[in-house]
Amino acid sequence: MEKIEIKLLTDTPVETIRLAFVDAFSEYEVPIEMPLEKFQGMIKIRDLNPQYSLGYFVGERLVGFILCGFRVIDGKKYCYDGGTGVVKDFQRKGIGEKLLAALKIMLKEKGIEFFVLEVLENNTPAINLYQKHGFRKTRRLECFDIQKIELKAKFNSPFTILTEKSIIEKLDTSKYDLYKPSWQNSAKSIKNGGENYIFRAIEINGEIACYGFIDKTRGDIPQICISEEWKNKALEELLLVLLACETSLDKIVMLNIEENNYLGNVLRKAGFTNFVNQFEMVSEL
Repeated sequence: MEKIEIKLLTDTPVETIRLAFVDAFSEYEVPIEMPLEKFQGMIKIRDLNPQYSLGYFVGERLVGFILCGFRVIDGKKYCYDGGTGVVKDFQRKGIGEKLLAALKIMLKEKGIEFFVLEVLENNTPAINLYQKHGFRKTRRLECFDIQKIELKAKFNSPFTILTEKSIIEKLDTSKYDLYKPSWQNSAKSIKNGGENYIFRAIEINGEIACYGFIDKTRGDIPQICISEEWKNKALEELLLVLLACETSLDKIVMLNIEENNYLGNVLRKAGFTNFVNQFEMVSEL
């Protein structure tokens, strides 16, 4: 009988983890393409750290994993579930629950205070498992996409397009409407993404009316922020078009828009499709 072991992924090659990830998510409800470069980018952007990540090994084979990010946020230590999976021929054997139980013990020992994850709202077995282990739903997050060719905007007032990211450091961001971004859409994730993230802002009468970012390699818009006075005046659509022009991809995606934020209605009016929703869940360790 082959040895079974749960251990940190610190000595496991990235390509080994990626291959297990691709296998585990090959039949996922939302299709996931994950070549090595994209996988490495996800690790960097989300601060996924092997010192906080566990693998389930049967012999030398990695058959299950929980990839965890680590950050200190407002003085508190957080970990984030950047991907939990089990390869197809080992699924439905309780491996995910064993990994989660072991991970929570390990995170407590490391002084982690909060563990955050996202789960598809229709994945009832996973939600029940997380609730069994002390997670609670904190908010519902909506995910949208649109074919770039369908994006249109009309705006007649004079405006200036700004492209320098350093502008954001000088802004009083409290003036701009933005719910608390999810882990992967946070300012830290955008900073980690470096030159992959393109910044665009619209200035009107000397004031920045709105700004946003897009990952030019994935077509993913993590944030757009609008000043209160310019909300619902078609400026959002213009910003979306400006950002979409910075990627060669045909599809534009906005993930994890907080439910009941006005931006969800803006996206629907602009022609975006709400293709899936998630719950954010948190466990206080």
